[in-house]
Amino acid sequence: MKKTFLTLTAITVLCSCDPGADMEANIENTTNQDLTIEFVRFEQDLSKTLVIPTNETRLFEAFSETGSTFLEPSIIQYDSVVVKNNAEQILKVYKPTDTGKNIYNIDEYWLLREPSKRFFEYEYEINNEDLE
Repeated sequence: MKKTFLTLTAITVLCSCDPGADMEANIENTTNQDLTIEFVRFEQDLSKTLVIPTNETRLFEAFSETGSTFLEPSIIQYDSVVVKNNAEQILKVYKPTDTGKNIYNIDEYWLLREPSKRFFEYEYEINNEDLE
């Protein structure tokens, strides 16, 4: 009887765990030049920089969260996203309120894949036309 109770308790505990979700967001550079992408915040120590060589992809963000069944990249925390070339020339500045193709518009311009249950992969592509 004691073993049955312990077994049932263990099954109940394992089955009642909160589901979790994982997310990975990548940015792909399909331009003909290497890019530096600065994610700018008012608090400078919380800003982020990615260097992406031409025709390569870099991880922007990855995280897991217990109790969630859907996750997406968190870009809105940045005031702007600045794209530069190797010569430090500013090629593009994205702001949350910009119209047209915008890195902040996750639903429209990020490709979403769910290769397994509750694992979400996002990809944003920067091409030559984006920088004109």
